[in-house]
Amino acid sequence: MQDTAEGHLNDHLYEALKLAIISCELPPGAELSEGYLAARYEVGKAPVRHALSRLGQDGWVKSIPRSGHIVAPMTMEDVFDIFAMREIVEPESAARAAGKISESKLNRLNKACAIRYRVTDMLAKRRFLLANRDFHVAIARACGSPRLARTVERLHDESLRVLYLSASERELSDDWSRGHGPMIEAISSGNRDEAYRTTLDGIKRSRDAVIAAFAAAPELITGRRTRRAMARMSAAR
Repeated sequence: MQDTAEGHLNDHLYEALKLAIISCELPPGAELSEGYLAARYEVGKAPVRHALSRLGQDGWVKSIPRSGHIVAPMTMEDVFDIFAMREIVEPESAARAAGKISESKLNRLNKACAIRYRVTDMLAKRRFLLANRDFHVAIARACGSPRLARTVERLHDESLRVLYLSASERELSDDWSRGHGPMIEAISSGNRDEAYRTTLDGIKRSRDAVIAAFAAAPELITGRRTRRAMARMSAAR
């Protein structure tokens, strides 16, 4: 059995690596050597192996026989599937949350989604996208179904990788902060039908914008550009 300190270290490293993956700091297809990760996070190889095992079980990394691990690649089929699942699950969670979360809380969360960022500022872009995830996850957590909320949260973690790649091309804060307005009104007023509809509309708008971004710049989804940048970063260490 793990002692408390070891368990905390393993959990911390797992969460740190997961965040680096979903925010594309470690992009799809990037190679993950135990030595590189141990040096990057200043830990031993044992917690790295533990974290990689958990991330593999959760689908964030893939084990390559006789080679090591890579961040799970992403395809356009994955993109369509993530948005299709969000269209099925998330509007229902929003409808169930209607009347259960205050307008002031939603506006406070939405304020963080309106902070402008430069597409070249990686940290600012990550804060913006995490704020958007937090907005939607907070709604799901108010729906009264922990299972449904966990499903929405997982989908938003997966969606975050997609949105991060597409957000590499343009600044999104104006579009997204305005788009949340009808959702906030419907959910805070307790209108279940409108909460469902406005949430579904928002997912479809996001899906269409992502697909357009990838159609204009296919290298975003194939990962060629991000993998070259990752290789340069590793060589510089």
